[in-house]
Amino acid sequence: MSKFSKWKSMGTNPPIFIGVMGMTGVGKSTFINSLTNDPDIRVGKGLRSCTKEIQPAHLKHVTTDGKSYDVYLVDTPGFDDTEMSDTDVLLTFVDWLGLQYQNELKLSGLIYLHRITDNRMTGTATRNLTMMRKLCGEENMKNVLLVTTRWEMMDYERCVEVEREELLGAGGFWHGMVSQGAGHARYNGTLGAARQIIDRIVVQSPVFLRIQKELSEGKDVKDTEAGQALITELEKQALKRERELAQIREDMLKASENAERNAELLEEQRKISEDLIKKMQQDQENMQKMLEADRAMMQQRITELQAALGRKRKWCIIQ
Repeated sequence: MSKFSKWKSMGTNPPIFIGVMGMTGVGKSTFINSLTNDPDIRVGKGLRSCTKEIQPAHLKHVTTDGKSYDVYLVDTPGFDDTEMSDTDVLLTFVDWLGLQYQNELKLSGLIYLHRITDNRMTGTATRNLTMMRKLCGEENMKNVLLVTTRWEMMDYERCVEVEREELLGAGGFWHGMVSQGAGHARYNGTLGAARQIIDRIVVQSPVFLRIQKELSEGKDVKDTEAGQALITELEKQALKRERELAQIREDMLKASENAERNAELLEEQRKISEDLIKKMQQDQENMQKMLEADRAMMQQRITELQAALGRKRKWCIIQ
C-alpha cells in the first residue's frame, strides 16, 4: 500500500502539486518564493540558474471563498539551464514525476512562465515550450496555465500588444495550446496576482501527465514523446556544430597561408575550434546518457530522490 494512501482511509484531500516551468531567468523561483517564503528556494541573479534539482515548496493556500488547501509548488530547472544539460533536466524532472506516480499523487496543474518583455519567441523559448507540451500531453492542456510575467516592467499597452500578436492571437505561440484548453494569466509581481493564479489551479481535477503514463506502460525515457523530442534536438545540434567546425577549419586553412600576418586570427579560431569540439563531446555524452536511461536506472534515482526529499523534510506532512 502506498504510504500516501492515508488520505483515502481518512477521507481527507491529498495535497495539491503544481509544477512551475519556464526558461532560466523567467522568475520561477521568485514567483514561488513570493507565496511560500521557503528558504530552500534560491532566487538567481540575471540569467544564471539557481535551480539544479526539483524543489517542492509548501504553501497553505486559502481561496477567496474560504477553502483551505495544502499546496506544493514545484520549482523545476529550465531546458536552457546554465548549469545542467537538457538531458539532465529531463531526467531530473522524470525522476520526480516517477516518484509522484509511484505514490499515487497526481499533478493539479503546470504553470508555465514567460517574460512579456521578450518581444520575440527565441529558439530556446520554443524548445522549453515544446518539451512542456510533450511532457504534459494535449489531453491535459486544461491543467496548464500559461502565465506572462514582468507586466510591471514595460508599458501596459505594449504588453497587451505583445500578448495578442506574439502569444494568443492566430499564429501566436500559445494559440494552439489555448485552443486545446490551456488557460492564460498575467503576473505583475504582486502577491495578489500570484494568489489568483493559484486559485485557478487548485480547482482543477488532478491528472497524471502523458510521460508518466508512457513510463507506466514500460517505455524507457528515450522512447517517450519528450525523450524523442530531445533526441531530435540533440541530433540537430550535432549537425549544426559539425557545419560550424568545418567552416572554422576552412577559415584556419586560408589564414595559415599567411600565418605571420594572421597569427592573432589563427589563435582566436583555434580557441573557438577547441570550444566547439568540447561542446560536441558533451553533446555525445548527453545523447549516450539518454539512450542508456533505462527503467532500472530510473528506479534507482527515484529511490535516491525520495530519500533526499525525506532528509530535507520536504515531505513532512505526508509521511
